[in-house]
Amino acid sequence: MQNEPLVSVIIPTYNRGRLILDSINSVLNQTYKNIELIVVDDCSTDDTERTVKSIDDSRIKYIKLEKNSGACVARNKGIEISRGEFIAFNDSDDLWLPEKINSQLDFLYENNAEISFCKMECRTPENNFIHNFPNIEFDRKISYKDLLKYNSASTQTIFGKTDCFKEIIFDATMPRLQDWDEVLRLSQKFSVFYQNKILVHTFFQKDSISTHPEKGVIGMEMLFEKHKDAILSDPAIVESFFKKKASFVCKTGKNPKEEMKMILKYNPSAGTFIKYMLAVFNLYTLFFKIKNSL
Repeated sequence: MQNEPLVSVIIPTYNRGRLILDSINSVLNQTYKNIELIVVDDCSTDDTERTVKSIDDSRIKYIKLEKNSGACVARNKGIEISRGEFIAFNDSDDLWLPEKINSQLDFLYENNAEISFCKMECRTPENNFIHNFPNIEFDRKISYKDLLKYNSASTQTIFGKTDCFKEIIFDATMPRLQDWDEVLRLSQKFSVFYQNKILVHTFFQKDSISTHPEKGVIGMEMLFEKHKDAILSDPAIVESFFKKKASFVCKTGKNPKEEMKMILKYNPSAGTFIKYMLAVFNLYTLFFKIKNSL
């Protein structure tokens, strides 16, 4: 480690008083100690405030928003008041491994990078293993086009120079996929690297935004409008992007006819034609449900 710069850690939260203590402790118990932890309460109505203020640690700064505005507004508020040279994010129901900051800071220095993200282990609320994310098995620089093809960076894995986040804040109009959008825009201006190391345990809660696929569809539509030219410039990106959108459409109970039509148009093959016809005859979603139930 070249030095010990201040690292600002931002945790947005809303009605997670029953969970946030473990998340906060996973940050405070880092092997790297020079941190400020900014908890931005998105106008919780439970005991979140009491829980956070009961922790006796001068590194914690608690802020409560005047009205419920969403996690991105909360993150942006944390970014605005942060004093650190670097910023990291956690969610109020996720846990960092003790060496996360040390490891990511060293990795950033070693690669002369401005932004990095790591791998995370995904679990159920009962702590049962689901899978690791993303499915990348070696350290590498990640380009803008790489990120268009694969949504591979989750907020609680992102670490980087504060100036980058102050210049490119989270888009609070996005109903979902805000982390993908943020890293896409960061990668257009700054160097982004992936660290193939599990440093986060994330838990899929029943009230998570990920349980609302209709928001995923809207998020994908917004991403397409933002990055349309780049997406349509590469058939492989078109196929990957619209396959992901199709999965959200299927989860809403609809058939992804328009998504399969786009894939067929830009990357025609016998396979994509069959998938398009399945969608035309309202069978694609049925096969999707069968496949995902196995």
